[in-house]
Amino acid sequence: MRIEKLEKGHKKTRFDCGNDVLNSFLKRYAYQNQQRYLMGVTYVAVNDTEVIGYVTLSASSIRKTAVDAKKPYEEIPVMRIARLAVDKHFQGHGIGSKLLRFAFDKAKELKERFGCTGVVVDAKEQAVPFYEQYGFIKVNTFEKGLTVPMYLSMRVIEPIGGN
Repeated sequence: MRIEKLEKGHKKTRFDCGNDVLNSFLKRYAYQNQQRYLMGVTYVAVNDTEVIGYVTLSASSIRKTAVDAKKPYEEIPVMRIARLAVDKHFQGHGIGSKLLRFAFDKAKELKERFGCTGVVVDAKEQAVPFYEQYGFIKVNTFEKGLTVPMYLSMRVIEPIGGN
């Protein structure tokens, strides 16, 4: 297995993580969002050219009060994990963890190049325990939605090894 930037040649038609929204995003929108709209970059875990998992990353910001950050500005720079999914035939094999560690490495690069205080993810309720095991905390927001906003500081990410 290797992780690489999504390209047209990647085979994604059989990808099925068990969530229609995440499946549809990969198959119909990920490449278009990446190439045409510049709204994030999708990285895929592949066996040969068959996609078995993916993570979509983008630059973002968050209000410092949402994470109790002691920073001089109201908005602080973060990297957002917009989506993370693993094909159901490969779930439970550590692919999600490898994709997350890959994202952490990208956050470290972002920190060095432009500044980044941490990683934010809008987790599906059932995914909250997965993110909590890495130290993500629920973000203090007043909005109720379909996802749970979570944050992980670079201070926690820095010592975590990559894939």
